[in-house]
Amino acid sequence: MTALLTTLVVAELVVLVLLSFLVLGLLRSHALILKSLHDLGAGLELDRQVEQERAGEGGPGPVPVELERGVVTPGRTGDATAPQIIGADLGGAERSVDLGGRTLLAFLTTGCSVCAGFWSEFRSAVDVPGGGQLLVVTKGDDEESPSALAKAAAPGLDIVRSGPAWGDYDIPGSPYFVYVDDGRVIGEGSATTWAQVSDLMAQALGDDEHRAAVADGYVDRGDRDDPTSVDAELLAAGIGPDHPSLRPPPRPGAAAPDHEHG
Repeated sequence: MTALLTTLVVAELVVLVLLSFLVLGLLRSHALILKSLHDLGAGLELDRQVEQERAGEGGPGPVPVELERGVVTPGRTGDATAPQIIGADLGGAERSVDLGGRTLLAFLTTGCSVCAGFWSEFRSAVDVPGGGQLLVVTKGDDEESPSALAKAAAPGLDIVRSGPAWGDYDIPGSPYFVYVDDGRVIGEGSATTWAQVSDLMAQALGDDEHRAAVADGYVDRGDRDDPTSVDAELLAAGIGPDHPSLRPPPRPGAAAPDHEHG
């Protein structure tokens, strides 16, 4: 009897240990999933809601969580002025960037799993649509590890560390890309590969050039080509159907017409 009880107790202990390992594994898996979702931009509205509640701008309530297959969606509509970027380079020296030409801003972090592919891609030169320059914008030392950034960044990669720039450009998450042309934001968005980003920005640039061409080539002629309006203007000026100016004399040496049109 004693041996049976001992066996049952040992079996229960084994089951409890196995269940404990199972629960710990589930918790760890859940934590990794949440971290991956946050890296992809999901749950950012939760952070904004908490900040609003702390500032007294809003009360508690349900917060929607949106997830786009590995990317984040833009919150800007139409063209917008590209703010100046003020921050520091990798060495810590102050840096100010005025965006007067064509520049593709790549907002990346070292803790984002999707960003890792772009850090690797940027170890080699990439062709920015429209012949633009690539500028990687990271957060400052208070939010980004300088040592991790030094490992991720390829030598010669143009980088500016500026936490305020993320707010100035209203960046919803990382990775995120903004195409600037002569100080105007003409395209933005996110993707999981450089090929997708390149296609996205090439389309935005093409759309912007098309709009500019249409605007330059369009002339609002109003009623100037309306025959009724033209006749009314001629009559108001005293020029009727029989006015001499409508039948000028033939030029010297020109053959006379066989007949006149009535």
